[in-house]
Amino acid sequence: MNKILLLLFGLLLVTNRSISQINRPEHKFDLEQSKKILEEQINKILMDTGIPSVSLSLIKGDTIIWSEAFGFANVKKKVPATSSTIYSTGSNFKFVTATAIMQLAEAGKLDIDDSINKYLGESPIMDLSNDGTPVTFRHLLSHHSGLTGPIEIIPVWQRKLPKTLEKFASEISTEEPPGINYQYCNHCYGLAGLIIEKVSGMSYQDYIVDNILIPLQIESKGPIVPTPSMIEELALPYSLKDNQSIPEYQSRFDVYPAGDAYLTCPEMANFYIAQLNQGSFDGQSILNSQSVTKMQEQQFGSNYGFGIGIVLKDNTKYLTHTGGVPGFSTFFKAETASKTGIYIAANAGSMQIVLRAIGNLALELLNGDNEIDPLLIKWQDYMHR
Repeated sequence: MNKILLLLFGLLLVTNRSISQINRPEHKFDLEQSKKILEEQINKILMDTGIPSVSLSLIKGDTIIWSEAFGFANVKKKVPATSSTIYSTGSNFKFVTATAIMQLAEAGKLDIDDSINKYLGESPIMDLSNDGTPVTFRHLLSHHSGLTGPIEIIPVWQRKLPKTLEKFASEISTEEPPGINYQYCNHCYGLAGLIIEKVSGMSYQDYIVDNILIPLQIESKGPIVPTPSMIEELALPYSLKDNQSIPEYQSRFDVYPAGDAYLTCPEMANFYIAQLNQGSFDGQSILNSQSVTKMQEQQFGSNYGFGIGIVLKDNTKYLTHTGGVPGFSTFFKAETASKTGIYIAANAGSMQIVLRAIGNLALELLNGDNEIDPLLIKWQDYMHR
């Protein structure tokens, strides 16, 4: 069996086992010891899997307590990854789009239980409004819309333009009534981005920069359309074959508000700090506490809120999400009570299970648990259990 498949299987088992252990003794958090453990584990993972690089930021309270990167942003040229290296966020950016919708709701420009067609103007979707069951923002943001539609991933050098959000909206159709089933929906966030533009009168990127990134002290002016100076900091995308890094095409999505965005790990961590602190970052509020509470509530009986997964385990609430586009993987997880969390990115596709294992380990360490399971264990150990 392929070495990386064995590793991924082992990581999955260790992850499931470690997060279920709840009777360990309390320990005081030790940052230096935690850094040492994570450095050892991550460097071994890079060696064993061929993942080019991993970047992470640890959150505790209202602060990033550690940001670090390992491996190479460019494998052939051996360009080291740093905390300034920019990665695709993948679907972790859905939480940012959902935040923008909640800001517009706070401003009285929409209501999350309104029909979205009320705001789409000349770009309405074909839903069940005439039957009295319109798709609302609550449905969109929680993946309960009942909508379906095509999305397209286009390699940059193919020189083909993605569809506009208006064109994309015209191709959306109804699969079932909203509010019944959870069905992950990238096109729903494309619609949310289009509505942000129509309601605010700004481009999606300009709205996000002015109303979310700047208040969070994030200097990036090009999360959707990277600036020339950002290009110099971009990690190159890779896939893995036989534990070797294979260069991938750089790609773009027609539904870019669903997660075709580019930021560093510390920049994304600033955003999650605000979510863990009632919408505030360093004294600047991007949302009020009522909106934050709504975003972090499970919707329609599912494990998803507005742009974020909600896991309730042993009376503890966790926020979590993964992201993935060709050549990139991301993972976020936070415990709301302790206000501890991790955002982590890699420039290799389909590596969410590896990042999840690292993230779960980091969260245990952040909460003072030093009696941790190693991430890497021998395949033979499992074969004989």
